[in-house]
Amino acid sequence: MKNIVFFLTGNYLSEDIEILVAVIIILVTSVVLFFLYRNVVSELRKFKEERINLKKDKEAALGNKDEESVEHLFEKKDRAPKKLSGDIFQQLDQTLQYEKEGMVSALFYLNLDNFKSSVEKMGGDAANKAIKEIAQRLKKVGEKKHLSGNWKEDIFLYYYPGPIDNELIKQMANQLMTAVSAPLKSTTELLTTSMGIALFPYDGITASQLVKNAEVALYVAKKQGKNQFALYSAELLESEQFNVTYYQEIKRSIQNEEFILYYQPMVDVKTGKIIAFESLLRWNHPTLGILPPSKFLNVMDLTGDITWFGSWGFERVVKQYVQWKKMFRIRDLFISINLSPKQLMMDGLARTFFDIVRKNEFDTESFCLEIIDYYTVVRNPMALHNLSEFRRYGFRVAMDDLGDQYELLTDMDRVIANIIKINREDILKIVNGSEGSDKVLRTIGLATQKQKVVIAEGIEDERMVQMLSTHGVRFMQGYFFSPPKSTDEAQAMLKTPPWGMHSFSKLIK
Repeated sequence: MKNIVFFLTGNYLSEDIEILVAVIIILVTSVVLFFLYRNVVSELRKFKEERINLKKDKEAALGNKDEESVEHLFEKKDRAPKKLSGDIFQQLDQTLQYEKEGMVSALFYLNLDNFKSSVEKMGGDAANKAIKEIAQRLKKVGEKKHLSGNWKEDIFLYYYPGPIDNELIKQMANQLMTAVSAPLKSTTELLTTSMGIALFPYDGITASQLVKNAEVALYVAKKQGKNQFALYSAELLESEQFNVTYYQEIKRSIQNEEFILYYQPMVDVKTGKIIAFESLLRWNHPTLGILPPSKFLNVMDLTGDITWFGSWGFERVVKQYVQWKKMFRIRDLFISINLSPKQLMMDGLARTFFDIVRKNEFDTESFCLEIIDYYTVVRNPMALHNLSEFRRYGFRVAMDDLGDQYELLTDMDRVIANIIKINREDILKIVNGSEGSDKVLRTIGLATQKQKVVIAEGIEDERMVQMLSTHGVRFMQGYFFSPPKSTDEAQAMLKTPPWGMHSFSKLIK
């Protein structure tokens, strides 16, 4: 009986414990589930709030544009864009956002040399085709991951995403220059390029920064002689920033056609007649007004942009003379244009000028090429060849360089020029009786004897006229007669000459 009671009591106790354990398990599970549920709900609420705030941020950042159009601004830095859009500059900017840390890349900034004068030779259609052809060539130079394209006008960008080192930079630059200089299908003109190179991330981490610094290097490359490349450095920026800014402004002014021609008369003091006009370049600056050559020619000469003025200026001189010839009875009057050594070193320059005159159905004898630094010019075979060709085509040639040691005294029979201009510095030697005046006077006498036309420049007052006329100088130029005049003012001088037979008779007795 006791055994039966114990068995029944023990069995009941075992069932109670099992029930208690089950209840505890249920309670614990419920608590856990409750906290889990609360956390999930909380996380969902946070996620929803973040989505709402993210949308507001996007709309505020880009003026309530749709999500898709601004998505790239909120992508992770290490996620590369699936597809680049926009022009080459925009594509470069997009690419730079995803460049890996520690990776050195290079931007090559290409600008065609003397392209404006080339456009005038080949024509606008051929120039556009040449630009497209060069852009296609550049795409084939490197790998598919490289970026390249025509950015604007005759400027191209080529981005090498790295890794890159000094040797690769040189190789790549030479390949790009070779690609540009190879003969084109669209034109017979042979083009070259100058190049500035900037490195990512050292010289900039955005397209704007890299391009700005590459332009500094480009200026240096052009200054060194064109058809070459230069690498940007902070030292370049420090030493060249003023000139670079001025250079960029001059380039824009060329594109905006802000350059104009003024004319200064050369006068026969015996007859009072204008025998010639010297055409002089002026910059019609949008805010500073008319600027003289001293404000820009040095930068243009350093970078080689002075070569552009050659054919540009000459064609306008020819057209102006054709117009004046139709309006007035002009006889025995010529117009001169200045040529620097760099201009004369251009292959085919004389032929280009001859073609311009022939196109306008005019005669070459009506035009004179004034040679600056003659004794620098004759050391260059191409420049010397151009001078010979100018004379062969019938152009007049003038020189204003007697030589540092007055070499002209011994070279008079050999010089190509048929007009000798005595510059203001040498004129002042005569007027002041300073050292070298005797050699200047001997040069004038010998030139006259050899039947060269002698023209004295920089005449400022009556005393100069009197003194030079006593030494046999008949033709003069300077502010005493007239400062450089605009086209309309020069035209008025032709219509109603300001001098006559007796205008200077009292000074040349």
